[in-house]
Amino acid sequence: MLDLIVKNASQRKVRTLLTICGIALGIFALVVMGAMSENFGQTFEKSMSLTSDKIRVFAESGIFGGGLSERKVSDVRRVAGVEDAYGVLVTLFDEDQFGMSGKQVLGVPPRKSGNVLEPVELKAGRFLNAGDTYHAVVGKNIAGEYDLDIGSTLELNDKRFIVVGIIEYTGSIFDSYAIIPLDTAQDIYNAEISITYIFAQPAPGVDAELLSKRIELSVKGVNTISPNELKEQAGQSLLIFSVVTISSAILAAIIGGLSVMNTMLMSVTERTREFGILKAMGAETKDILLLTLGEAALLGLIGGVLGIITGGAAAYALNSWLAGKGIILFTITFRLLVVAMLFAILIGMASGAYPAYRAASMSPMEALRHG
Repeated sequence: MLDLIVKNASQRKVRTLLTICGIALGIFALVVMGAMSENFGQTFEKSMSLTSDKIRVFAESGIFGGGLSERKVSDVRRVAGVEDAYGVLVTLFDEDQFGMSGKQVLGVPPRKSGNVLEPVELKAGRFLNAGDTYHAVVGKNIAGEYDLDIGSTLELNDKRFIVVGIIEYTGSIFDSYAIIPLDTAQDIYNAEISITYIFAQPAPGVDAELLSKRIELSVKGVNTISPNELKEQAGQSLLIFSVVTISSAILAAIIGGLSVMNTMLMSVTERTREFGILKAMGAETKDILLLTLGEAALLGLIGGVLGIITGGAAAYALNSWLAGKGIILFTITFRLLVVAMLFAILIGMASGAYPAYRAASMSPMEALRHG
């Protein structure tokens, strides 16, 4: 039966080619958008794993609402169960890009830079030390984009910083960070004594969730996000992003599936007499059903392969182009490829189900009287 399926699909070359292109376009969109979602998901998971032991303390007005100063750090540090606390300032690496590049400047107390980045390791150089001023530790993406090495100069907000450390690649947000001394960051970004949020480190054996609530009750004017709460909030945002991106891709794939249905309906109409002859020769209903569904599945398979190849190539090309800007947006995973291929075949078979039913339900006499 396989040779008959291939023969029938190849008889109408132009129509078959257009149908395959329709499926391929949908799978192309699924692969590209899915690869973006996979990349965001992996970055999120790795980022969470690197900061899972810290509580974030911020002003009641929100993380970026202002109103938090370094004076609050000592208040947080005095709460029972807090082993250490330190403030950080987060700002855009390049204000003209509105954060779209993902690059950020992180101002930290020099002696705490190792704590903030723990357990991230350095590829070269050292963390910030007490007494550092215009010195920086940079992530792998920033080092690659600006061709930085130990001793190189990095310009931030019209000030020159000497690179003293380069972070090992982590696949997380740390790859796009430039870490500089907190007081220097406050000075060059006119932040005075303001900080974005406070990292609170629980003492050994202290439950981070309970300590998070204790900090809120003990320190006025602050809210907290525990590691579990941060993971839940970020996970919800990631889910919304994934639903939006994947839904648009699935819509494109369904449109491609409609082209399969149209092609199969026309094929069934044109081959009505052929089906009648097959039934008269002893072919059963299930044989006609499998023949028609097989053709639809074959179109889906070929369209899926074509869509995966072109989608993967597009993701690779875009990553190569964006790498020069320190950005990686797409990650092709084995799971994504399997889902895309199965979806292509299923959309083909689902679209061919009704035409297959029509072909299989014909009586031999009715089919033979046709045209």
